[in-house]
Amino acid sequence: MIIKFYTQGCAPCKAIDSILTQMDVSFHEVDISQDIDKAIEFKVKSVPTLLNTESGERLVGFKSISHTEGWIHDNRD
Repeated sequence: MIIKFYTQGCAPCKAIDSILTQMDVSFHEVDISQDIDKAIEFKVKSVPTLLNTESGERLVGFKSISHTEGWIHDNRD
């Protein structure tokens, strides 16, 4: 499962959301301002962070679109 950690006012988080939607990827969202315990549990230190819960792989911050798409392709369910 992919989890996207974000906050409401985060522009890079919205950009990643757009890529996930365009690629038709299922994911769970955690707004760290509403669920700080989940962020602590998964050791999230900044947003956006994408986490593959099965492999532990994570993408921290917004990289290029091609980099982000490559990570998603390699880590989708």
